[in-house]
Amino acid sequence: PSRMPWGSCPAGAAGQLPQGILEGGVRITADKATNSVIITASLRDYAQIRQVIDRLDQPRRQVFIEAVIMDISVDHSNKLGVNFHGGAAPEVSIGGASGTSTVYGGFNPLSTILLPQPDQLQGLALGVRGPGLEGTSNLLGTGLTIPAFGVVLNALATSGDANVLATPHIIATDNVAAEINVGENIPLQTNVGGGLSALSGLAGGAGAGALGALGGLGALGGGFGAAPRQDVGTKIKVTPHMNDSNEVRLELQEEISERGASSGQLGVVSITKRTANTSVVVQDQQTVVIGGLMRDAYSTSRRKVPILGDIPLLGALFRQTETSKRKTNLLLVLTPYVIRDQNDLRTVFERKMQERQEFLDRYFVFSDQTPYEPPRDFTRLNGLLEEIRQAFLDMDERRRLAESTKPRERKTHEPGQPLQMPDVVRPGGG
Repeated sequence: PSRMPWGSCPAGAAGQLPQGILEGGVRITADKATNSVIITASLRDYAQIRQVIDRLDQPRRQVFIEAVIMDISVDHSNKLGVNFHGGAAPEVSIGGASGTSTVYGGFNPLSTILLPQPDQLQGLALGVRGPGLEGTSNLLGTGLTIPAFGVVLNALATSGDANVLATPHIIATDNVAAEINVGENIPLQTNVGGGLSALSGLAGGAGAGALGALGGLGALGGGFGAAPRQDVGTKIKVTPHMNDSNEVRLELQEEISERGASSGQLGVVSITKRTANTSVVVQDQQTVVIGGLMRDAYSTSRRKVPILGDIPLLGALFRQTETSKRKTNLLLVLTPYVIRDQNDLRTVFERKMQERQEFLDRYFVFSDQTPYEPPRDFTRLNGLLEEIRQAFLDMDERRRLAESTKPRERKTHEPGQPLQMPDVVRPGGG
């Protein structure tokens, strides 16, 4: 039997040899522990099997895939509105007792009664307030008196631009799926049990009354457990198929998910997800756009006083208008680099290290650091003489196998000359 290491092809993946080219009595056993095959056969059959194995056991090529995700978004919003209120405190007398009564109204009056802090005002804010009404300091529970009138004009324009550039990259073997996932695990709810916790504070303020029984509900806030979570980020799954023409067919699944805004009292978080599932054929180092999205979103919201807000021109005093516009441009770009030998891997490594150094030079102060060099064990590397020796040994082995596969010449019997017996002289003969 002969034991032969099985190089880049996993042991156990070999098929059966066609019957008819072998003499018979061949046994092939795979040893997965050592990634070898054990062959029991005659010398001629072994030579035939060795030729098949040499064709199958070739180094599998690899491909370095660099994906680029370009996400650009532009947001613009405008807000314009007028808030006002009016009130009076007439003196009233009922049964000999006197007091005050306050009447106020208008569009969103609380914004003019309780003005925000100066550092919270945004955009253009113009307003005027009248003198405080007597006897109104205890109505709102804040100690502030209600002004006789108030008018506030608020105008705000906001804009925001975002440019997201992500370049995930991964190396994959021919016909083998590879996957990369870069992201985070986020909770889908930001306020778990917050509503019940507030009840305990309400019950505590009620003392021993009927609401005191609600004090135990405050502990229920921790009994709901953790909020559900979900992975968000960039996920790429690719299966490359290469041919001898340096063409690469890529079966690609790409998913981009990110956290959205939270809504409601429980703080439920929305997830924005964009996926692409496609198959594309590209040349080595050819950049191709595999997908994209261009989106324009317009929205307008209006709040107004019924009837009064619909009056031409004058209705602007009784309504608030907010408009927003959002533009999104998403591009998914991909470039494959076929890896044929170690030199190609070294080229990719040097290019990535150069990009890293350029990033350090632009954004960091310690950019004068020496470039990273991976450790190498030169005692385990073969020199030129060892490579020449291995080449001669391989050629000698192939020549020996080739000679063993030649048909053996059959030896034919060639008749020789008849044996001449010497003449015997008999005594007394003539």
